[in-house]
Amino acid sequence: MSQETIRCPYCVLGSEFRPMVQSNLRNPNESFLCLNCGHAVTPDDPYSKCACSRCLELSQIASRLQRERPTLASAATS
Repeated sequence: MSQETIRCPYCVLGSEFRPMVQSNLRNPNESFLCLNCGHAVTPDDPYSKCACSRCLELSQIASRLQRERPTLASAATS
């Protein structure tokens, strides 16, 4: 059985997204880390929050848009 490669959505290596490394060797499916930008992902927990600079920037943009255009934000969640 082949193992799926987890890739960073922000970083490119060659013509593909950069592979992420396991950050917890005891539990290989627990979390992955991008060595280039610090983006972290936990495949088993889709609601986990990443604190890398790019995710924080996206969160700030989304918050600003929600404040500026509350009708668009409510329509997007409906």
